[in-house]
Amino acid sequence: MTVHKILPTLLCIFPLAISASEDFNSLKKLWDIRDDAEKIRLQDRMQVLVNQTPKKEFDTFDNNPAAKTTNPLLRFYDCNLDRLKKDIPATQVKPGNVVIWYLYNMGFVIKTPTVCFGVDIHHRRAVELADLLDFIVTTHNHDDHWSIPLLDTMTAKGKPVVSNFHPNAFYTKASAYTHNIAGVTIHCGEADHNAKLKKFTMPMEIICPTGDRNFVFFTSGDCASESFLERKSEKIHVYAVHPRCGMKAIKAARKLDPDVTFIVHLQEMGHPINYARWKITDGRDEAAVFAADSRQFYLPVWGEKILWDGEKIYGGQ
Repeated sequence: MTVHKILPTLLCIFPLAISASEDFNSLKKLWDIRDDAEKIRLQDRMQVLVNQTPKKEFDTFDNNPAAKTTNPLLRFYDCNLDRLKKDIPATQVKPGNVVIWYLYNMGFVIKTPTVCFGVDIHHRRAVELADLLDFIVTTHNHDDHWSIPLLDTMTAKGKPVVSNFHPNAFYTKASAYTHNIAGVTIHCGEADHNAKLKKFTMPMEIICPTGDRNFVFFTSGDCASESFLERKSEKIHVYAVHPRCGMKAIKAARKLDPDVTFIVHLQEMGHPINYARWKITDGRDEAAVFAADSRQFYLPVWGEKILWDGEKIYGGQ
């Protein structure tokens, strides 16, 4: 499935009686579905399940890695990590290519031919990724963007953790700083999260050699305004944006001019159902703005594997 400029919209009607097992198996189809209409239908069913799962239930499950659940949405959230654990070591990345896994919220694992690293990883069992990652970057000190057991374990293993809050050799509070790790260049900036949390977020431009060309990934984390963003590379290939944190996503995309923008931080379960738990329809609203501006966008789903072949992004791998 390639990235599209125009995202179709449709009303999805599901049978009234759907078993938890059927829901769980349907959600897993989102990983490799090729049909846009069917993907939207399943995303809408996922949203129904999101709306039915209160913050307290998610927090209880998320804070106990050994907990069990029959909730199909939480089972899907949990098995995303199982997929990554199996898929990351099995995936051989060709020179010139990059593979990206979207785990949850604004969390990604990015694998090039030579390195594998995490960005804003949050998951109740995230520590299980420690042996698979060469380093990790974290934009700010909010728990939907990190997992402390993972950061602690990476640090104990002598693996870099780039942040502005976690004790590590790569910690920095500088307004701008550049790290070089395993051939990867990471330009860190500084941004307000909101009017109260000043200089709280570190937008990052991550430049990855892939053979005969570079791949550039930019994340602005929970950045309040595009005015804080600065592009250093000639080209940004993928930009990950939170579209509901005060910043206008389209203005950020115009400023950074990426090949494609990932619209993420939707369905963040750590927020109450009716407060800051942005819906898939919010993402589609943003997508319509991007389409009207002739800009490429993509709305990934938890656990999805995405390929960059040097020119285009292909989801549903």
